Amino acid sequence: MRKVLAAVFFVMIILSSVPLANAKIEPYVYKPTVPDTAFSVLALYETGDYAKVLEGCEWLMMLRTPFDSWGFAYGEDHEAKYTAMAILALIRGERIASGRYNTTINSAAYWLIYKQNPDGSWQDYTDTALALIALREFLNSGYLNEKLPGFRKQVQEAIDRAQGWLMAAQPKNDVERVFGYMALGKKEDLKKMEVDGELAAYRAFALAYMGERIELTEDFQSTVAIAMALYATGSEKYREELLKKEHFGFWGVLHYRVLDLLSASKISGFEDLKPIACPYIDKITPNDDWEKVILADYYIACGKKPELPTNYSALLPWQIAEVARVKALLSEDYEDAVSYLLKISKDGIWKDFYNTEYVVWVLKNLGVNYDYARSLEYLQENLTWMLETKDSKTGNPIYYNTPTYYFAYAAIVFKEFGLERPLNESLSILAERQYPNGGWPYTQGSVVGLTSTTRVLWALQEAGLTDTPMYEKGVQFLRTILYVDIPEPEESGNAVKLANATFLLVRNGLYIGNSTNSADVSSLDGYVVIYPSQSPLMINAYEVNGFIASEPAPSKRMAYIYIIAGAVLITLAVVVSRSWKKRNKR
Repeated sequence: MRKVLAAVFFVMIILSSVPLANAKIEPYVYKPTVPDTAFSVLALYETGDYAKVLEGCEWLMMLRTPFDSWGFAYGEDHEAKYTAMAILALIRGERIASGRYNTTINSAAYWLIYKQNPDGSWQDYTDTALALIALREFLNSGYLNEKLPGFRKQVQEAIDRAQGWLMAAQPKNDVERVFGYMALGKKEDLKKMEVDGELAAYRAFALAYMGERIELTEDFQSTVAIAMALYATGSEKYREELLKKEHFGFWGVLHYRVLDLLSASKISGFEDLKPIACPYIDKITPNDDWEKVILADYYIACGKKPELPTNYSALLPWQIAEVARVKALLSEDYEDAVSYLLKISKDGIWKDFYNTEYVVWVLKNLGVNYDYARSLEYLQENLTWMLETKDSKTGNPIYYNTPTYYFAYAAIVFKEFGLERPLNESLSILAERQYPNGGWPYTQGSVVGLTSTTRVLWALQEAGLTDTPMYEKGVQFLRTILYVDIPEPEESGNAVKLANATFLLVRNGLYIGNSTNSADVSSLDGYVVIYPSQSPLMINAYEVNGFIASEPAPSKRMAYIYIIAGAVLITLAVVVSRSWKKRNKR
């Protein structure tokens, strides 16, 4: 995964330095995942959004392992359930662009058979249920490669073993129960299930897969649940919600921490990251008073009122100061927090360098009448000590081990009070610590981080020091890793051009090949653009005459009949086997 991220990061750096015609700069903060993308493909195939189906299928092709198997996301361990999801999705893509996914589908099915345990199971109950569903659909899809000797028989035997194992095993939770009933064709048992929340969508999906007409009106949060609800109902409401969750042709999860994105959104020019991150803030709940303080500012940024601690005795001075600052933002009385801080001060010092500078910054901004002379003297003396004193073990200056944000806040305070010498010393440390790419590490020589970079940039912005090479380099770093220039193909007659892109061409429901940089799209159903060709950032499908889909062979109703027939045969086999054993015992 690190190699892939490095490759994508390298591509983004290259592209950021190349002017692109008709380019649109957008945040690039999500990563594709198999469940989100695969179930979205299944749902959008049902609604006839074939261009979106092909986009999702191409991303799935990018996420596969060298064994034509899948994990939750690229680089993660491949598992039966994710491979099964991908097979189901690619079967839909094959109906639109015949010949594009056939080989991969067969290879993935073979991988499932190879990984099946002797008892008929895969990793767990859900893996087994989904693998059974995928293999059965593959067997009846018309895409099984009959040229492979004995392959059909192997698939059927794997299905029989899996079905036998599921019938004997017991599901441990409702998710397993839904997929188990779906795999075994137990429609009536599914109907009797009492579910709520996201599971209502899971149950509806399973029933719809077996030919039942389902109605849903609930709101769902996860991409998978929304996709399942759309599959079951065809509702325009769910379709619109699902399409809003698409990112550059895929569906997935945030690649960065929510709090990092919210921190970045405080930097001028990055405000559009806030609406991306804020919907996730409700999933982050504080477990103790320390976390209540840390999360408070992020809650406010998203328009949510934070719960603040009332007992200050267990908090650090900077945290008490933060409570006062947050209360001021909420137009609440903060005198209790300020009084507590003044009471615990030891001659203008609050515990250490960072606590003291943060308290001073807050008190000054709140307009608290206080003699800051001793506090400022302590901060300057401490800074000098960190610069001049060496670590006895490493020989490096002490400040090498000091977090970067200490000096960022120091710059704010020293600038606020017009202390030029310590301000320049703090800025020199920040400049020395900044990497050539513009980012900052947590400490000297450590890995560059988004958290440290945003904190420094915010501090420079707060201090009014944005017109500096250091700030500009930092902003460019953020733009490089959080944004990407997305170009649009240029049309000229029947030709479409886009440098460094691959075009997949589809005509009359057949995948007819690909080209690079340009393509003649006349007489096509449509085409898919993969940009850039190596380590793609964007996959878009465009309709010309319109994508068409071949009918599944067989229909959902016939597939359900096959499920029931298979279950009956296996049940009969179990009964006969037991009867035979009893006779032999006699």
